[in-house]
Amino acid sequence: MNLRDVILNCNQYIDSDEFMNMVFVKKQNNKFESNSEATVLKLTFEEMEMNLRDIANSKCPGFDYFLEMNIVQDFYAEIQNSKEYNSDDERVKRIIYYAEFDA
Repeated sequence: MNLRDVILNCNQYIDSDEFMNMVFVKKQNNKFESNSEATVLKLTFEEMEMNLRDIANSKCPGFDYFLEMNIVQDFYAEIQNSKEYNSDDERVKRIIYYAEFDA
């Protein structure tokens, strides 16, 4: 699965009282790219208190923390109807930019 797919299908992930979904991505040339390999981990709240780098190293080596899925969902919903981001590619690029520079 790549990052673009994760972002565009973000609403299929639902958090519960027991876990939260978090996105981890394998960077390309030290950057998140829409075609970067991505995974979504269901983490317990106890695991979320751990260092995110330690979680990545143990559950998905070579991947870096991207964002919590609920943040991706909220941001995607906010820009989905924006005239500034008319295409899926523009929306994906905006969320990647947010993760790299604003989060």
